[in-house]
Amino acid sequence: MTNLIAPPLVDGNCNEYIKLGANSISISEDVNLYIFQDDYYVWISYCYPEGSYGTVDLEIETNTISDPLNLHVSAQMGEWPLNNKDLKPKNPESDLWWKTNGWTANPVWINGMDKTADRLRYKFKNGEAREIQLSKNRFGKGEWKIRMNVRSILNKAGEFYDIEFPENDEAYLIEVD
Repeated sequence: MTNLIAPPLVDGNCNEYIKLGANSISISEDVNLYIFQDDYYVWISYCYPEGSYGTVDLEIETNTISDPLNLHVSAQMGEWPLNNKDLKPKNPESDLWWKTNGWTANPVWINGMDKTADRLRYKFKNGEAREIQLSKNRFGKGEWKIRMNVRSILNKAGEFYDIEFPENDEAYLIEVD
């Protein structure tokens, strides 16, 4: 029996990527991005400070998918073609949420309810990282172009900010083998 390191588990924890020797990219003072792949999947993960939400809209374009897609991860997940905003969910109750194909991620978890005199409100719990696992069967091999809008990162001063990666209008290229 060989002693192989297991691939990452989509569980909101970043430690596996460091152990696997994944490429680390600093996308802000507070956030490190990791990219890892095996024969079947590509993982895109980023660690963020405690108290952050780290929600994301990840735009992806590959030779295999016919139209570039937006992959959304917050307390809900979904995907839609970038060139067809009619397929983007318009509200939290939309039936367009939770339509994903060939990818998964760890959303911001619902962790009970707060009860006030006049309403119930969801409480949320978050991991230390956002992880997105993408199937090579769906997205193919070759060059992938991605752009990310990572939101609600808490800095040391206690203020939230967003990250555009890359910062310019160009895409970040991932060579998928």
